[in-house]
Amino acid sequence: MLIRFVLRLLPRSVAATATASFPVLSHATFTQACLKNTLMVVGLSLLASQVQAEQPSATVLAQVAVCQSCHQANGAGSAELAAPALAGQDADYLARQLVNFQQGWRGKDPRDQYGQQMLSIAASVQDVAAVAAYFKALPVPKPSGEVSGDLQKGRTIYVGNCGSCHGGNAQGNPAFAAPSLLGQQSSYLLRQLEHFKNGIRGVEKADKPGRQMAMMAKTLNSTEEMNQVIAYIQSLQ
Repeated sequence: MLIRFVLRLLPRSVAATATASFPVLSHATFTQACLKNTLMVVGLSLLASQVQAEQPSATVLAQVAVCQSCHQANGAGSAELAAPALAGQDADYLARQLVNFQQGWRGKDPRDQYGQQMLSIAASVQDVAAVAAYFKALPVPKPSGEVSGDLQKGRTIYVGNCGSCHGGNAQGNPAFAAPSLLGQQSSYLLRQLEHFKNGIRGVEKADKPGRQMAMMAKTLNSTEEMNQVIAYIQSLQ
């Protein structure tokens, strides 16, 4: 019955050709083949819908393009432009920093030259979550700006001061609002440690993760110790 029903749905020329083959197929075999093909079609349709849904809109891509003018198309950043790497970074962290700039919680200190430049850029980003998700999906770049330092001392400092939040391999921990440190430029890491230590960043009461980092940065006694930590972080990649 099922075979005759399917044949009635086919064009006559196709049905005539198919009819010759059907006698060799049992009812169970034919039903199984139809079911298998149907599931395949449904699966491909769902996959296509998912891919289409994940594509950023033209509006989001336009906002991403503004970011890429400094942070590069691959999100690897630019040490020359003092633009940190964004690729592969936790989306919640990226979104939080954009909001911090928009709220004036970061970049308002006149000593933060590059942060002040970010204020107007961040203000132009309307789809914060979508832009953050775009850069999160990019592969983590190789770190730039190799730093020389005592790796053993750097490891000791990192394990004692940084690893509990940023992870044993500097991979970050969203549960602690701690970003990944992998793939980041050494010059950016040093600058941010100095900013946290010197009260340029992490002073806003509403920025709890920033204030926690400011306290930790103050435990580093010198630029030499900062470079030792950064050298160790780079060795993890």
